[in-house]
Order: sequence, then structure tokens, then C-alpha cells
Amino acid sequence: MGDWERVSEKGRVVRYAESFRRLSEVFQYLPSKKETLSEDDLEEIFETARSNVCRACGRYSECWGKNDEKTARLVYDLLTVVAGEESQMEDSLFCLHIRERFCHYCIRAKSFTEELKNCFYRARLNMMWSNRMLENRAAVAEQLRETARIIQEIACTVFDAGEADSSLERKIKARFKLRHINVRDVRILEDGWSHSELILTANTGKGFCIPVRTIGELLSQVCGRSFVPERNSRLTLGTETVTLHFVEETIYYMLTGTARQACAGQTACGDNFAVLTGGHGQVILGISDGMGSGIRASRESQTVIELLEDFLNAGFTAETAVKMINSTMVLQRGMCQFSTLDICGINLYSGQCEFLKIGAATTFIRRAGWVETVTSASLPVGIFREVDFERSKRRLEHGDMIVMVSDGVLDALPEDESEELMKYLILQNPAQNPAEFAQTLLEQVLAFENNAPKDDMTVLAGGFFKK
Repeated sequence: MGDWERVSEKGRVVRYAESFRRLSEVFQYLPSKKETLSEDDLEEIFETARSNVCRACGRYSECWGKNDEKTARLVYDLLTVVAGEESQMEDSLFCLHIRERFCHYCIRAKSFTEELKNCFYRARLNMMWSNRMLENRAAVAEQLRETARIIQEIACTVFDAGEADSSLERKIKARFKLRHINVRDVRILEDGWSHSELILTANTGKGFCIPVRTIGELLSQVCGRSFVPERNSRLTLGTETVTLHFVEETIYYMLTGTARQACAGQTACGDNFAVLTGGHGQVILGISDGMGSGIRASRESQTVIELLEDFLNAGFTAETAVKMINSTMVLQRGMCQFSTLDICGINLYSGQCEFLKIGAATTFIRRAGWVETVTSASLPVGIFREVDFERSKRRLEHGDMIVMVSDGVLDALPEDESEELMKYLILQNPAQNPAEFAQTLLEQVLAFENNAPKDDMTVLAGGFFKK
């Protein structure tokens, strides 16, 4: 692809991103959510009640004509009583006094009060649904903004890659020519994490088909740095000219293992987990604990985990993914979908580790001779419109073990010393293999409940090692 074509293609992709960004702005200029009924809402309630009850009354002209102000004050006070019924104000002396005054004043007090209640509840229900719609639109706006960011990032990744040093490009082309590989273009990209990436446009001679991993090994020999194919890369290179993406090999790797146990009497575990390979050398561990236990809880937590996988695989950040998931759960609040979400992202280049917790149990990190904890006091997803999550960062070293657990694991231990006892069990666990470690730890915890757990239990362990 020539320079002019590259600029032209990048401009088109950037325009796509700009279109999504502008579309998201349309949703930003929407009315804000209402916490209380407006004056217009109250006026409509008064007018509806007056029209349905008072119009046919013989005292209409007297109440709403000569004594209009007095009637309006009494109706407003009565509406205050109706609004306060759900906050348990109906038995207060104020409420009783207002009701008595209105009964003495209005000959259709009972009918008018019932109509006022119905109008008020309808208005409040409309306000709630309107707020729900606004929440949904806000979620769409957030998704469009994030989509625009991803498209912009793709444009920069593909089209802003700098030309390789001429001597390096000559070396690559010469070495690859010996293996019957025709290199058309070589680009270098800094990925923002202080690691280089190579974008190679090439094909093979007629009759040749070469594994892409072998091409990565050739690049490593020429560049003096270890390069591997980017995840989800094609497996082979043939006569068709294609673009291949290579990234620097990570310094560390992770091994993971899990152990689960359903609540006694249940056939399905209400917890679900995921181990994902993200971009830029990231591994993401996640656990979701559905409300209650059994099949329904399992479905709720499975929905959360599947949504998390979909958003992260699409390129969304973990924070945006959590916001999208929370919006989905809030909109289904009538189904009582509340689930915790525990996310841990590990950078395999630097060892930097970030935790994002939403109503999740404590996470433990087994170090050399001691155990560190990562705690949270946030609430599960799906309860509030604004997701409540806590973030914290740690640095991992070779041999560290991340231990993520669901609530049922800690709840099985004595309440006053659950975390300290868990630290002891983790530190005394001799297993180095994460799968064996998780199984051993779960069996030790189950012993505290005589192998009849009162809640679902999940242990997800990740061992961090240097290559």
C-alpha cells in the first residue's frame, strides 16, 4: 500500500470513528433523570383528579371557583400525605389531621383521594420508566464512545506504524527471500506499553506454505528480539499477499487452575469464572457470584461472565465493560439479577496487576513467605444505576500466586477470623501447580462445613512465572 493510499484509508477509518463519537453526543443532550415529580406533573395530577371526580359534583363551582385557592392547598396537602404513605407517614398526626380536614371539606373525599392516589402512582411509574429509558440511552452513548475509541485505535495501529529502518528492512527481505518469502512492506509500531510490534506484508513463492510461527522465529533472529504472532493470527502464509502482525514475546507467563463446589442440595454451582487472554500481553481472571444458589444463580453469573468476555474480546476496557454489564443488569432489576464481579488483569511484560472489584470477596496474593490481601466494600452489579467498583494495583514477582474466591469460601470459615485463617491455609498449601493448589484449598475449606457447604464455592488460582 502506497503512502497516499495509506493516508486515504486511514482518513476513512478515522471518519468512521468520528461518526460514532458524534452519534454518542446526540445521547448526551438528553433530559436529566428526575428524582421527584415536577410542577407540571403535579398540575397534571390535580387536573386529572379534578376532571374525573369533581366535574360532575354539584359543588364544583364553589370549590374550584370561589374557594379555588383553599381547595388547591388542601389537595396539595392531601397529595403530600399520599406521597408519604410509602415512607410510612400515613399514621402520623399530620396525616390524620390532613385527612380529617379534607373529609370535612369535600363531600366526595373518598373518591377524590383514591383518584389522587391512582394519578400519583401513574405519574411516578411514568417517571421511573422515563429514568430507565435515560439509563439505557446513557449506556448506548457510552458504548458508542468506546466503539469510536476502538476504531480510532485501529486506525492508529494499522496506518500510523512507522517505516522500518532501511537497513533492518533490507536484512528482513534478504533473509526471508532465502525461505521463498516475498516481503512487500515492513512497519514498526510502538504499542503504548513500551514494546514494539511489527506489521509485515508478504506472500510466498508458488508451491510454498510456511507457518506464521516460523516467520516469527525468522524475525526474532534478524531483529535480535523475540517476536511471536499476535493472538488470533492466521496460522500459515501462502501465495496470497496478506498483512501479518507480530508482537514482542512476553517476559512472564501464567498458569491457572480452578476448583468449584455447588451448595449442598443443588445440582448447579451459582458461581462462574473466566480466564481470558487480552491484548498487549494481558491475562484477565474473573469470577462472578450470582445471587442465591442453584440454576438461577448460575444463569445470572454466567450472563455476567459471558458479557465480560464479549466486551473484552471486542476491545473494550474492563471499566467500560463493567459499566455496560451493570446497565444491562439494572434494566432487568425486576428479575432480581444481582451478581458480584471480581476482575484481575495481569500484564505479562511488566508484572503489573490491576484488580477491579464489584461486591466481590477478598483476593489473596501468596508471596514468598507471606500473603497479601485485596479487599472491597462495593455492592454487586445491578443494584444502583451508577456502578460501584473499587480499583487497586499491585506488582507481581516470579512465583507469586493470585487466589480469587467467591463469598461462599470465606463464609465457610469462622466469621471473626476468616481472612487470617485463609491466609494460613494459603501459606501452608505446598502445591505449586495452580490446579492442584485450588483443589487442595477447596477441600480444606469444605472440611469446616463437613463437606456440606451452605453456599456455592469457587477458587480460581493463577501462578505467575518468568520464562
